[in-house]
Amino acid sequence: MILKNAGFETEEQLVQAIAASIRRARSRQYKVEFEVDAGVGIADLVLSKRTPSSSKALRALASISPRVAVLLDGSIGASIHSLDELAACVGVSRSSAHRLLGQLLASGLARPSKDGFALVAVSTPPYGRIIAVEAKLSSWQRALIQAYRNLQFADESWVVMDHKFARAAIAQIERFKASGVGLASLSRPQGLFIHCSAHSAGPVSTGKRWQAQAVLAARATGK
Repeated sequence: MILKNAGFETEEQLVQAIAASIRRARSRQYKVEFEVDAGVGIADLVLSKRTPSSSKALRALASISPRVAVLLDGSIGASIHSLDELAACVGVSRSSAHRLLGQLLASGLARPSKDGFALVAVSTPPYGRIIAVEAKLSSWQRALIQAYRNLQFADESWVVMDHKFARAAIAQIERFKASGVGLASLSRPQGLFIHCSAHSAGPVSTGKRWQAQAVLAARATGK
């Protein structure tokens, strides 16, 4: 017999149940990754949708440290031609910038130019859409804080609660709406409930967006 409104014993059980629900609902469109660190804290789940014909961009991002992946953004890299400009962009010393430049040149992500060097841009990131999910049994405040941070890199950010303990979060639904974070809850017997949808405004931070892209690219290529 299935108990009505039976909750989850651990957060890990909830995370695995969310992942299973996502895979059923979205089929093969999205790949699900666990515990993704894009520089704003660890997201419990990240859904990523690949851009068609993006293998070259994927390899380029996988070959670079996620922290400096923003250099491959054309609007940023186009203005960097000297070690001083490179150091200022990524916040490192001139000697560290020199080592970084060597790595970029060796991997084909930079080339010599008359001005010094030119960075090779990735015109289209390999992941066209990234969705972050924060799972909590009952601590909705903590979940909302992390989910809001995840908007730095994600197109959408969600909190998914154990449905048994979701009432307190639902009572504060205006806070979720004001933050642009979606709220859902999951029940073992009844499935997923959507209480408010996430805003789809795109990542807030260009740097964190590229950092997440690089982290996912590294995982996809096994690096």
